[in-house]
Amino acid sequence: MAGTARPALPLNQEVVVGAVVVPGLPPEVHHPEFAVPTVLAIDPTTPRSLAGQSPLGEQLIVERVNDPAATVARAGTHAYDLLVLANLSVDEQQALVTEFHTHRSWRLVPVLYLAHPATAGLAIPGSFRPEIDGLMRGTLDSQPVQKRIAELAREGIASAEMVVAGPYELDPVRGTLRLVDHEVSLTDREAEILAILLAHPNRTVSAAEIIERGWGADADARYLQILRRHVSNIRRKLERTAAARSVRTVRGSGYRFDVRLAS
Repeated sequence: MAGTARPALPLNQEVVVGAVVVPGLPPEVHHPEFAVPTVLAIDPTTPRSLAGQSPLGEQLIVERVNDPAATVARAGTHAYDLLVLANLSVDEQQALVTEFHTHRSWRLVPVLYLAHPATAGLAIPGSFRPEIDGLMRGTLDSQPVQKRIAELAREGIASAEMVVAGPYELDPVRGTLRLVDHEVSLTDREAEILAILLAHPNRTVSAAEIIERGWGADADARYLQILRRHVSNIRRKLERTAAARSVRTVRGSGYRFDVRLAS
């Protein structure tokens, strides 16, 4: 309720490895599909001697660690809804985020960058994505940081999920298609069209389905022409990559993204 202060979440239950369950979260900040959002909090100053406690009431799992290298390497096999980086330099934060995204599987995970309260200024890492990430001063034990962690952990379930098919990786938030060493920038509409096609790799998706899902409209002559224009723009952007021939027109039906044509 507005104007009512909530007690700080007990994130001072520090651990080095393993899950800490933080009780006290309000229902509105919980994962709508999974009961417990999972947060990976990397803080090199975390003492090894401290352990977590049992859950009470509403829950948030926080895995707080002090060994970044060993932890980030597990990102491909562990599902996290949020990555929190504390007591690290901007360069260290950026390097960890890059490595984390290399190891992670298909999910696009938000990152909360924490700057120490005594730090002069607020440097923005090059890996910062304003659409989904957070940046603030504070420590893991402070109430404002704990509140932001809860918010971002909920958002991390995400509406913004990576779409991966073969060697292609579509980031719908940033509007980019990645293939090996190439990164192609896309408009929102182009990203929507590719997301639909990549969700069904090597299969034909009808023009009517693309229009209905992308525009919420019937596939009349006007929308068919608009779709053809967007597909043409996508092909133009891909023409100098290994995906140059991947967006195929299936005459009288629709379009197909053929991942087998990548070389």
